[in-house]
Amino acid sequence: MNLNVALSVLLVFTAACYLMMGSRLITSKREVGSMPIGVLFVVISFWVVGAAIELLAESYSVFSVGRTGHFIGTALTPIVAYVCFREYTGSDTAPRTLALLSIIPLVSVLLAATNVYHEFMWYLPIANEAGQFLTRPERWGTWFLFVHLPYSYAVIGAAIMTLLNHSSAVAPAHRRGLYLLTAACVVPMTATVVYDLGIGPNTISFVPLVFSVMLPIYAWLIIGEKIVEFAPLAYEAVFQHMQDPVVVVDDQCRVIGLNHGAENMLSIAESAALREPLETLFGEDSPEVFEVLNSGAPQKMMTSTGRFLHVQVSPIDTSRTSARGGKVLMFRDVSDVENAQKEVRQSEKLLRTIINHSVNGVIRFRWETDSNGRPILRSIFANAAAGRFLDEPADDLVGRVAPDLIRIVTSDIETREADEAVRRFETAARSGDSLQIEVPQRRRGEDRWLRIISEPMGDDIATTFVDITDSKVKERQMESIATSDPLTGVLNRRGFERDATERLSASDDYATGALLFIDLNDFKTINDRFGHEIGDQLLRIAAQRLRKNLRSCDIIGRPGGDEFVALVPDVDANTADVLAVRLTKGLEEPYVIGDKTLHCPASIGLALYPENASTLTGLLREADEAMYRAKARCRGVTSIHGGDLLEKAV
Repeated sequence: MNLNVALSVLLVFTAACYLMMGSRLITSKREVGSMPIGVLFVVISFWVVGAAIELLAESYSVFSVGRTGHFIGTALTPIVAYVCFREYTGSDTAPRTLALLSIIPLVSVLLAATNVYHEFMWYLPIANEAGQFLTRPERWGTWFLFVHLPYSYAVIGAAIMTLLNHSSAVAPAHRRGLYLLTAACVVPMTATVVYDLGIGPNTISFVPLVFSVMLPIYAWLIIGEKIVEFAPLAYEAVFQHMQDPVVVVDDQCRVIGLNHGAENMLSIAESAALREPLETLFGEDSPEVFEVLNSGAPQKMMTSTGRFLHVQVSPIDTSRTSARGGKVLMFRDVSDVENAQKEVRQSEKLLRTIINHSVNGVIRFRWETDSNGRPILRSIFANAAAGRFLDEPADDLVGRVAPDLIRIVTSDIETREADEAVRRFETAARSGDSLQIEVPQRRRGEDRWLRIISEPMGDDIATTFVDITDSKVKERQMESIATSDPLTGVLNRRGFERDATERLSASDDYATGALLFIDLNDFKTINDRFGHEIGDQLLRIAAQRLRKNLRSCDIIGRPGGDEFVALVPDVDANTADVLAVRLTKGLEEPYVIGDKTLHCPASIGLALYPENASTLTGLLREADEAMYRAKARCRGVTSIHGGDLLEKAV
């Protein structure tokens, strides 16, 4: 086995290892850097296998294939490294930017594959006098020298500088892996510079051999150092600028991070505290710190200056080995809060008096544990107004569990709706969210509306009951004005369409009904001859006759002008026909207005549900067309009356 064959075997093995590691990183659980590093390894595998093909090539066509693979690696590696290092510094590369960065590398790969036709990448011949193919030609082409080479070095240089310049964005305990990654990238880059300067043999591309040597190091960085398992932190922007002191410790209670607030509190620089045991920073004077670490329960401590600090600990919940078992100690200055709470406690009697005289009901709940160890909300305070709203003495409300009291408030609504209100209250209380519910009540023969407002108050829940009856009445009045015809008192077009649509939607699959479209035949003549006042009175009388001849459950509307519509639900065809005929007779009765006796019969179109249409729009259309046929039959005829004024939809 000659040297070329041996080196080719080594390169093929190396390429397979890089391809396997790259594929594993791409398809594995997503960690920071895993995708771009995986792609980088796949690109390197193309580079290395291209070099192996170059060594074994006996024809120019085979050598060109290897040469193309070689240039795929040299062209794309800087771009992938740039994306990878940016991700390590907490920055994403926009697809548009990536596309622009890839233009020159892709052109280089294309020119390398077609170099024999233009020699933009290297000048021919590609073999020496001994017939050996040259991996580094005697002369490079114009594109390679003035575009490809400067661009590649600029991008890879920017990638490495980005990684180094933003090292402060990574917690100090994790910077070792970042520097190792940078150093591992410098080695093949240095070999590439040496190769491009013409140093070394020109029949063997030794940069892929450097990748073979670096393979164990890269594997160690991935598997041993786990460089894809730590997430870069916006260290300076967030951690250091927090006003509250923060101390980060590892699983052995050694310091791995301090922010500026902690440095000031402890009078020590972060660099001096790193890897030091926590006992070195907090001695016997601060037992609360070790108590909170052991128990996990928040503690309160006093500093030598008389300030109160609230201390709590949070475990670093992560699957990453480098941070597993670590904890974050947070110190919050609560001196102002302590003083404020003291003032509140001193004024508690006054506050209770004010609350007791409030017109709104107030109940305060507190979390407790029942006999089965489950958390429950129990009332610890209720004012007099709460007792009035719940029809029980305020003192009897204290000690009751929250669901029972909410059920008393919602006792006048359907069971399903009451259960939903209780469920929403309990869910909001557990999650610490605010909640507002409006429910109707009937107390001592009077109807009223209550708004239930639940809000967290520290560790407690404050529930307020507000009487919104007056606003509900005004709301309904406004809604009635918006949906009623002010002249006749029946629904206007908007109100009719709303109520009729709801009625049809609520009907079951076997429901029947009818829609009547009514037009007063001679109304325009009467209105023009006797004036609008007489016409308005006639419309009001017509609306009254509609209510008299139809049922209370029927929905009557006036779309406008001299037209009325009526939805008659739950009737068959025969009943609808009887109602319609009775209506025509009622509307053709004389209208006595003052000293005038007027005649204004109506043409009526009848559409059946669901025979003629199954939607309100369809019923209106069919009934309208039938009405116009009836109206056409009446035009110019004076003796027509009764059922002749009615036309059914076909």
